[in-house]
Amino acid sequence: MNKDDLNTGNRGECLANEFLRNKGYDILDTNFFFKTETGKKIGEIDIIAKIRGVYVFIEVKTTTNNSLVGDYFCLEKRVNKNKVNKIILTANSWFITKNMNMSSLKWQIDVIGVIINNEENDLRILHFENVFEDKKF
Repeated sequence: MNKDDLNTGNRGECLANEFLRNKGYDILDTNFFFKTETGKKIGEIDIIAKIRGVYVFIEVKTTTNNSLVGDYFCLEKRVNKNKVNKIILTANSWFITKNMNMSSLKWQIDVIGVIINNEENDLRILHFENVFEDKKF
């Protein structure tokens, strides 16, 4: 990942945080990493939040006008089954660090797409809630 991609991603996550706060979410954690004892990174969750008693694990995908294909942002291709499995493992790790049992709590995975069009000074945020309903892991 190059520096511009990292800056775009960080900007998108900040915008997503603000968007969620404005919707009433409590932000509990950001950029939570799940690593093995040897330090190997297994997964990361961009934003962990809570609303109405539900823990929400949020993947943020950000793009700029330079990387749009036409005017379409394919989140379903960017958050695939493999990514969802890593989010679930990482979410379980987060619950363990908080001494909570994932199977006894309400939780879901959301995806937020942030589309930044610098040329037109335009910003769009797409929020897809509970994208993975099969809670088996």
